[in-house]
Amino acid sequence: MKFVLIFFSILNFSYAEDCKIELFSKIYKLEASQILSSKDVVYKSTCASDINAKITQVISNASGIIPSSILENELANKNVTISPRKISIFELNTTLKDQLSSATNLYFFNTHSLNQVSTLSLTEGETAKAACESCVAVGEKNIKVDVINPIANTSRTLWFTSKIFEKIKVLKAKRNLGFQEKSLSQEDFYYDETFTTMPQNILSNLDNIQFYKPNKTITTGSIITTMDLQAVNLVTYGTPVKLMLKNQNINLSNNAMPARSAQFGEAIEVQTTSNRKLLGRVIDYNKVVIEL
Repeated sequence: MKFVLIFFSILNFSYAEDCKIELFSKIYKLEASQILSSKDVVYKSTCASDINAKITQVISNASGIIPSSILENELANKNVTISPRKISIFELNTTLKDQLSSATNLYFFNTHSLNQVSTLSLTEGETAKAACESCVAVGEKNIKVDVINPIANTSRTLWFTSKIFEKIKVLKAKRNLGFQEKSLSQEDFYYDETFTTMPQNILSNLDNIQFYKPNKTITTGSIITTMDLQAVNLVTYGTPVKLMLKNQNINLSNNAMPARSAQFGEAIEVQTTSNRKLLGRVIDYNKVVIEL
């Protein structure tokens, strides 16, 4: 019994010994869900490894600004001194967005270090400035980050690669749309948002959707791309069309015969009842307009 008391007295004395931890003042995670290691968090320490691990665990699950006093309270040992007075936890993707594309719909994902670092960790007094001339468009980009301490007059450069996506409005199918559908309507779709590296392939509005049909089966909830649809023939060769002549002062109509089948928006030659050949544009089923 006496031996046990002596053992715990020695243990408590050892654990109560003062130690100091200097943490990085700013830690930029490469991903929001990233689990940090002690080397990402602890700059210098005279404390035992289990104390360093406990502090790292608390910071790894946090975001924003953490006062060092809160970290000290997390430890049973009150003789640990932690500096600096506050630690800031950021996501690097968000910081790149703020610095390089704040006024755009471009966002950064899948950021990785080209210098084999798991985080961008800064000591007190250091600031990070990103530079990337090509980050005005989607795609995979290399990004330079200069870390500067103006007080200590030190600097270092790190390189990262990141994939830039554009956040755009998209249309999704409300129901399964089979390729046998003869036409589509606005009620078949709803609006949503997504991130993409190919915005030019995404259908973003319902203008004239009634003049298109699926060229494959589109399942409920699928994002609609321009490759999913095909235009239907609004004008059929051999079937008369209504020919309309328009300008600011004239609005005339007549019947004419199309020279071929055509889809919405296509230019097509038609022959009037007086055998005059004119070039017009398809605007609806069996309707062609000539804007004078």
